[in-house]
Amino acid sequence: MNINFADLEKLIKIAERSNINSLEVTDGDARISIICRSDSNEGISDNNKRDLASTSGSKQRANISAESNKNAVDDSDAVLNKKEANEDAQNRVTAPMLGTFYRRSEPTADEFVKVGDKVDKGQTLCIIEAMKMMHEVKAEFPCTIKEALVDEGEVVEYGQPLFVIEPAS
Repeated sequence: MNINFADLEKLIKIAERSNINSLEVTDGDARISIICRSDSNEGISDNNKRDLASTSGSKQRANISAESNKNAVDDSDAVLNKKEANEDAQNRVTAPMLGTFYRRSEPTADEFVKVGDKVDKGQTLCIIEAMKMMHEVKAEFPCTIKEALVDEGEVVEYGQPLFVIEPAS
């Protein structure tokens, strides 16, 4: 495996932006591992960790009653937010994987879709590239493209909204 430093740099940026602990890529005998250190307690001695844990434990006990009162209000809001989130999810196309977003098959080609286009089920909306593999994102049902949320060449994360759509009636 020849290490392409541009690709390695992209992998590092993807790992930094994502909420992952590590990323490992294997090609034959070659292996690249990227380990993200996001633990804020790293570098603290065991004694300091125990002190930190006991201090935070007493603070947690003090905040339990305040949180339980707040949770009663939050539960009713959660029901409304869940309904809104479900409607939003139906009106958005999300990234099925982590990778680089492309609106066209090659730099000189036309975009797969533009804002305002009416799209058929199975029509390609964009491509996401990961590790030199191209994955076409297709429409799951007939719809109209209302808004493109991602620019050409941006790195997208799994589940990130790509397009706002309106289902065909």
